[in-house]
Amino acid sequence: MKTEQWNGYPIRFVDHEGEWWAVAKDITDALGLKNSRKALKNIKGVSKGYTLTNGGTQKVLIIDEKSIYRLVFKSRKKEAEQFQDWVFEVIKNLRQSTGLEGFEVFRMLDKEHQKQAMKRLSDGLEHAQQVDLIKANTIANKAVSNLYGLPKMVKKNAMSEDMLRDREQILDETVELMTVKERYGLPISVSQAIYNRNIRA
Repeated sequence: MKTEQWNGYPIRFVDHEGEWWAVAKDITDALGLKNSRKALKNIKGVSKGYTLTNGGTQKVLIIDEKSIYRLVFKSRKKEAEQFQDWVFEVIKNLRQSTGLEGFEVFRMLDKEHQKQAMKRLSDGLEHAQQVDLIKANTIANKAVSNLYGLPKMVKKNAMSEDMLRDREQILDETVELMTVKERYGLPISVSQAIYNRNIRA
């Protein structure tokens, strides 16, 4: 069993068939859903599990991850509504990425449109990762070339052992800086920062 804290509420999770399911009562209490039985009515992904208490092993209702989200959408707590808004924004962006206008929103309920949207999103993320990787390698190659006082950028396969050793560290620093920039939205030039750090003395 594992316990997570959310807004001062302990939420117990138990292993159920290789996945972590939450104790339903903990979720409904945390979301301010006073009538747990009513809240769970018509919710799929509900099962019975066992959890340890001071009195020993207790049989409880547990729910899967999808059902947690379904209960969140029943809650009127501010934190739950903020999560709902975030989900709505994600779906809106997904709709826009498939070229659908706002008045075509109901097409997103169609399974075929959902598949197309998810594929486009997946392809876009994969392309972004490839572009970032290419950019990081190019920055590292140029930085190493600058470090060794070479007038032009040398590709990895033409570098000496010493250059390759230095390149490995510079590439790690480049990827780390790109990640931090993306995470915090920093207005910095990754390439310029790396080049400035690796100027030949």
